Amino acid sequence: MEQNNPEDLAVVIEVQNNFIIAEMKKSESCKSCSMSGMCMGTKKSVTHKIQTKNRYEIGDVIEVSISAGYRIFSSFLIFVFPIIMMIIFYLISRSVFHFSENISILMSFSGLLFSGVMIYFVDKKLGKKLNVNIVGKVG
Repeated sequence: MEQNNPEDLAVVIEVQNNFIIAEMKKSESCKSCSMSGMCMGTKKSVTHKIQTKNRYEIGDVIEVSISAGYRIFSSFLIFVFPIIMMIIFYLISRSVFHFSENISILMSFSGLLFSGVMIYFVDKKLGKKLNVNIVGKVG
C-alpha cells in the first residue's frame, strides 16, 4: 500500500458549482528545505481552485498531483538556471568585453541577479497556469 506524501494532500475549504478550493499546507520537507520560500512564500498554506465533476464537501481530505514535468522544470529553474546565467555572464564579460577576472566575477553575480528577476516573472506567469489534479478522496 502506497503512503501519501504530506505535500500531496489538501483539504477542501470551499465548494463552488464544478470547482473546489483546496488548501495545501507546508509539509515537514518544506520546513527543512532552504528554498521553501520560493514555493509558498511565507505562507503556511496555499490554495488552489480545482475543476472537478465529483462531489466534495468542506473538510474532505483529497490527494492531489502536480505534473512531474512541472516539478522538474521548477527545479531546473530554481537550481540550475542561476548557475548557467552566472557562467554566461562571466564568459561574456571576459571574452566579449575583455574585463579583468575580478570584474568578470562581479558581472557573474549580476547574472545571478538577472536570473532571480527572470525566475520571479516566470513564476508570476506560470504560477497562474499551475494545473493541480485531484487523484481521489482520502479516507
